[in-house]
Amino acid sequence: MLAASRRLGALLLALTLGACAEPIQTLGLAASFSDDRFRVEWQTAQTKAGAPLIVGFVENSRSSGVSNVRLRVETLDAQGTVIGTATAFAPGYLGGRSRTSFQAPLQRTGPGYRVSVIGWDPAGNGQ
Repeated sequence: MLAASRRLGALLLALTLGACAEPIQTLGLAASFSDDRFRVEWQTAQTKAGAPLIVGFVENSRSSGVSNVRLRVETLDAQGTVIGTATAFAPGYLGGRSRTSFQAPLQRTGPGYRVSVIGWDPAGNGQ
C-alpha cells in the first residue's frame, strides 16, 4: 500500500513537473520526516538524461501559510558523513495544511541522503 502510494505520488510529481522540466524517472530510495511545522516526503530520481535528483513534496502542517520554502539535501557516504550538499526550493505560496512539490539536482550521489527544511518566508499569518 505504501509503495503504491509513493508510486502514485511520484507519478503525480512527474506529471506536474513535466510541463516545465525535463522528464524524470523515480528510483528506489525514499524517505520522509516531520517536525512541528513541515512534513517532507522524498525519493531519488533521475532525469531522462540520467542526471540524479531528489524529488518530493513538502507539506505545511500548520494552518498559517508560508512561502518560498528552502530545503537542504545532504548526500551521505556509507558512514553517514556528508559528502555533498544541494539546495531545493518550493517556490511560491504554501497555504496552511497544503503541500507542494520540489526537486533538487544533485552534484554527487551516495548510498544515503538527508533532506531538511532550512527556511521559509512568513506569508499571511506568518510563522
